[in-house]
Amino acid sequence: MSLATLAQNPILQRNPQSGSRGQTGATSNNNVADFVRPPVEDYKIISIANDTTHVDTTQSIQKEYRFNYLRKDRYRLLPFANTGQTNNTLVYEFDKISTMPLSPAQARHFNYMGVDDINYYHVPTPLTELYFRSAFQQGQQLDAFFTMNTNPRLNFSIAYKGVRSLGTYQNALTSTGNFRSAFSYRTKNDRYHIRAHWVAQDLLNQENGGLQDQALEQFRSGDDQFDDRSRLLVQFQDAENILDGTRVYVNHYYNLIQQKDSISDYSLSVGHVFNSENKFYEYRQSAASSFFGDAFDSGSFRDRTDHEETYNELNVSYRSKTLGQLTFQANTTHYDYGYKSVLIQDANNDGITERIPNRLIGDIFGVGGRYQNTLGGFDISGEAQVNIAGDFDGYSFKGEA
Repeated sequence: MSLATLAQNPILQRNPQSGSRGQTGATSNNNVADFVRPPVEDYKIISIANDTTHVDTTQSIQKEYRFNYLRKDRYRLLPFANTGQTNNTLVYEFDKISTMPLSPAQARHFNYMGVDDINYYHVPTPLTELYFRSAFQQGQQLDAFFTMNTNPRLNFSIAYKGVRSLGTYQNALTSTGNFRSAFSYRTKNDRYHIRAHWVAQDLLNQENGGLQDQALEQFRSGDDQFDDRSRLLVQFQDAENILDGTRVYVNHYYNLIQQKDSISDYSLSVGHVFNSENKFYEYRQSAASSFFGDAFDSGSFRDRTDHEETYNELNVSYRSKTLGQLTFQANTTHYDYGYKSVLIQDANNDGITERIPNRLIGDIFGVGGRYQNTLGGFDISGEAQVNIAGDFDGYSFKGEA
């Protein structure tokens, strides 16, 4: 089930049709009927790109599509057997571009919430949303969310999504948690705006390598005794992986020239974006499995990859009624990627060993721009970025209408 609740504020606008104080000093009953409830359109949801929607309390088929572990439409995805496992991607997406290499284990990132997945809110009264659904074999999933405005200019939100599901196959446990908190604020003169969030996530999955050949034939046979999938033998039962990460994100800007009314033709603002994220991916197993081929060490192992990235951006944005919005930005990215151990080997069997470094550390400097406008009833936008210094060459361009 999914439930959204809207709290009532006793200081909201009074209903003009309610009773008023008479000459005798009598007053009307001070109850909910004396006040006007805010319309649902006033409960605004604002994305990082400033796309604004509102809370939807209706029942629709679109909501049914989003009633799942990811809380989004999975039309392009083919999920694995247990809730919280990875997915096979059936559609190639062109909207996600980057001039930096992505962090490892992207197949584990379907439920890893990025900057674009965190929304900000503006609500006249406190808002709560609860999502609950059972999972496979001894499991539940819950997503609890709460937000409130302490005043019209300051909003806080906090949420947690937790899932634990044993699964129907052997060694397929899922245990994940996504905590996120955010706030947004603007000054009384509307010159300074800030949005920020802090996110902590840990995603654990047991791995079994799939069914053994004999179990695969039993699965295909349709025999009733194998309807219980936990009877089917898997490749191994001693492996698990975990993706863990935290992120601090701050996006703020200051209006140097404000577009105060319909007479003003343009506005000018300067902004800063800060994004610092630390995460690691670890795969551990009590013994190496021949399923993946021969291994130089048959004992237990823990392969861990750390990825730390800090992004800073300075931007200038010009907005005009005729020219649209044009933004120029310069950015720097500091990265630290690698393993906790080094490899020393004699690759040529000549008695000369070599040491392979375990980390990549550096800085990337880039520039870019964004443009948005409405022409002839069409919304057009585009963005471009290029790395001008650092170890990684790269550029990107994206346009849509």
